Amino acid sequence: MKRARKHPGIGFTLLEALLASGVLAMAVAAILMPFTAGAKNEQTDARATLAVALGQEMMEEVLSQPFKVDKSGEVLGPEPGEKTRTKFDTIDDYHGYAELDGQIVSLDGRTVSEPAAAGLSRHVTVSYVYVAGQDTGGPPTFLRVTVEVKYRNQPLVTLSRLVYDVGDQ
Repeated sequence: MKRARKHPGIGFTLLEALLASGVLAMAVAAILMPFTAGAKNEQTDARATLAVALGQEMMEEVLSQPFKVDKSGEVLGPEPGEKTRTKFDTIDDYHGYAELDGQIVSLDGRTVSEPAAAGLSRHVTVSYVYVAGQDTGGPPTFLRVTVEVKYRNQPLVTLSRLVYDVGDQ
């Protein structure tokens, strides 16, 4: 005995349901794609902003020190006994200073723990600069200070300043 259906043809076949699911998945992916790209850009922007702030902070710290050079004009870097940057007392002491990934420390000794700081490192280079016409036999009167903030060993921010020795006034 065959039963007659009250509502023939109502519902979806398996094929129709699979096609509808596929179309819905593509639509959701298309809608969410800009949001994921935006989140990634926001993270990149936060990292760049933090890198600039960390670079400026280090540059200000270096420039707050007095300008004194070895009379021979050859020795750059910290003197013996200046193992940490809290002991640095002149600009040239910062030459070669580096804080590696995850080890960026503020002057008061606290490690920067912001999520955007992951992968960042800071490097300081100090070099002597002689301008045209200056006697290169005497001590230099200019220092170039370069602070570089890197992300995963790729330069992200580079700040450079030329510092003039005004002498004893």
